[in-house]
Amino acid sequence: MIFNKKDTLNDTNYTSHNNTLMLKMVTSYSIFLLIILVLFIFLYRSTINNARDSYDQQNETTLISNAELFESDLNIMEVYCRQLLQNDTFRKVMNYENTYYPFTEMGNELQNSLATNVYAEALLPLKESFVYFPETDYVLNPTYFISAKRFYSWIQKYPSTEKEMWRSYMTEPEYENRFLPMDQFMPNYSEKYYMYIIDLNDLYYMDANAKVCFIFEQNKMADLFDCVQMDGDNFLAVTAEDDSTVLTINTPDSISAEMLDSLDFNKGYAEVRIDGQNFTLGKYVSDNTSYSYYFSFPPYKAAAGLGGTQLLFIFFALLALLTGGCLVYYFSRRNVRPIIELGQELQTAVEVQKNLQEVVDSQRPIICTSYVRQLLSGTATSEDEVTYMENYLGIADSSYYNVLYIVYYNNFGDNTEITLPGGVESMEELEKIIESALENFFGTPLFYFSPSDRTYSVLLHCSEEEGKDLILKINNCILRLHDYLLDTYDIWLFAGIGRNTDSLMNVWECYQQASEAVSYTTKNYIFFPYEFIKKDSNIFYYPPEISTKLIHFISTGNTPQVLEMFNLIHQENIEERTLPVNLLKYLLSDIRNTLLKARFALPQDADSEAVKVLDERFNEHLTFKLCEDLALSLCNLFGNKEDDNTLSATIEKYIKENYKDPSLGLNKISDEFQISESYFSHMFKEKTGVNFSTYLENIRMTEAARLIKETDISLNELYIAVGYNNSNTFRRAFKKVYGVTPSAMREK
Repeated sequence: MIFNKKDTLNDTNYTSHNNTLMLKMVTSYSIFLLIILVLFIFLYRSTINNARDSYDQQNETTLISNAELFESDLNIMEVYCRQLLQNDTFRKVMNYENTYYPFTEMGNELQNSLATNVYAEALLPLKESFVYFPETDYVLNPTYFISAKRFYSWIQKYPSTEKEMWRSYMTEPEYENRFLPMDQFMPNYSEKYYMYIIDLNDLYYMDANAKVCFIFEQNKMADLFDCVQMDGDNFLAVTAEDDSTVLTINTPDSISAEMLDSLDFNKGYAEVRIDGQNFTLGKYVSDNTSYSYYFSFPPYKAAAGLGGTQLLFIFFALLALLTGGCLVYYFSRRNVRPIIELGQELQTAVEVQKNLQEVVDSQRPIICTSYVRQLLSGTATSEDEVTYMENYLGIADSSYYNVLYIVYYNNFGDNTEITLPGGVESMEELEKIIESALENFFGTPLFYFSPSDRTYSVLLHCSEEEGKDLILKINNCILRLHDYLLDTYDIWLFAGIGRNTDSLMNVWECYQQASEAVSYTTKNYIFFPYEFIKKDSNIFYYPPEISTKLIHFISTGNTPQVLEMFNLIHQENIEERTLPVNLLKYLLSDIRNTLLKARFALPQDADSEAVKVLDERFNEHLTFKLCEDLALSLCNLFGNKEDDNTLSATIEKYIKENYKDPSLGLNKISDEFQISESYFSHMFKEKTGVNFSTYLENIRMTEAARLIKETDISLNELYIAVGYNNSNTFRRAFKKVYGVTPSAMREK
């Protein structure tokens, strides 16, 4: 009995101790769980607030840009009016008080003069414009000089019931400098229009009895303000300093200038409810015209579709709270130590994976730049290789490809010395500025590489729908980028673009075309598409780059690219230029010389019978088809060569062991292995697919990148360690291969 009682007491104490420990564990984990939930809610709210601020700022920036474009059009109209006032005949006609001779003769003369001046029509979204002379009640237009009565009834065919309103528009000052809707004059028109009237008396130091009226399509005016969605409920209102309305787009009748002016704008924004719908109103006051621009856009919650997101967040928060409480209770009862240990091991594994991912991510820009360089230079030898690059770059769903070739210069007049813009301390900083500007204006990820100093080649990709107006979009981006660099850093930028292609394998053609197109740019034409180049039939198209690529494609056995190359040559010379017979002979002769270079680069173990037949065909009558057949035959011979080449493998090993030697070059290899330099060049490129200098440069650059990442070697000693005598030469080579400078790679 005593023993039984003692056992019962011990069990009771043990249970009490476990309950106490359980309570402590549950309490501590519950507090931890609540802290996590509070932090989660705080981070969620911070993210929403930051996104909302970004959303509002984006809308404000769009409005400011639209307003500047709108006021630019107002300025163009004023300039047009001032040009009219410079005409002596116009000043005489506008002050005539009757229509006696020579009033009509002078008016007809003005009509002919206006017909040659299309300044306003070319720069503004106009339907038409005319001048109204109140003294004589006449209307002047590039196509007629007629009385206002006939103009209203015969020419425009406006409703007779609105004639007095139209005359009020023409005569009363309150309608001037406002965009007046013309729905009452054009009730049956499919399009809607605005009328904008300028009194020339306000622009001239003497009496000017004339008014200029501009007729705008409402849709084209609305296009100036892409911050307003014409198919939605958003609206725009522009008011002057005296609270008069200048322009309205989609503005409800319940909105007035006085009501807008009375709103309390906090940081340029106000929340308002209009006709049962919530809007965020933005306000911008122009420094040039003092106009106030009010535009509406949906509240951030509505625009971002956050209603469902918030409900989902609340659901998951409650679910997390409930699940967390259950897990705390369960693991506290079951002793969570093994799980904690397992969690620690898992955390370690996650950290290792994260570190590995960071290493992979840090190398991605370098790999992308290398792939873009291979694609644009045409060194990709197979469809499988191109498909892999396409998937790695993330552009596999694109339908069209193109290349933008960009060159930039400092705007220092005729000074040919390489200098830096004010405030820029080094070429590395200047390159970062250009690269950052490219990403800002063309978006990210942006795939590009630098073929040489001050040049960038950008790989463009888009869908089939976007490809229809790709050049127009790129033109707008280039103009805005140029204006930004010129205004901010005094840098001039020039760009050329090739033709669209639907094959990434053939994007090297676009690169070749873009590099040629940029040669046609000037300060007046900073962007030039290849399609705009006027082909001169007095010269043929066969640049050295095409010859070099043709030899490369033949020596690597790349039959599809050889055919594409001949298609390009045929299109440029026979389809677009229509060369005369004598120039065609010269072209075919140059192609034959290129093929002969490839012929003499054939390996010694090539099929002798096939080579003999090939040599005989070189003596046949030279035609374009013969050249193409010879190229394909050579391509087949190179494609059948043996991969195992003992001498080439020995030389490759020698290069890898002696790449640190600055004197390593063709002549040293030739002396070391007792072979001619020309034979070694052909043999080495045949085996490796690249020439000797590129192969040596790649080895040195790979080692340089390894030393930067894995050692603390000084950058001043790095170029010596990989076989360079000059630091500038090393830096340019490093930037060409990896797209970044050595110092930038170390910072990463």
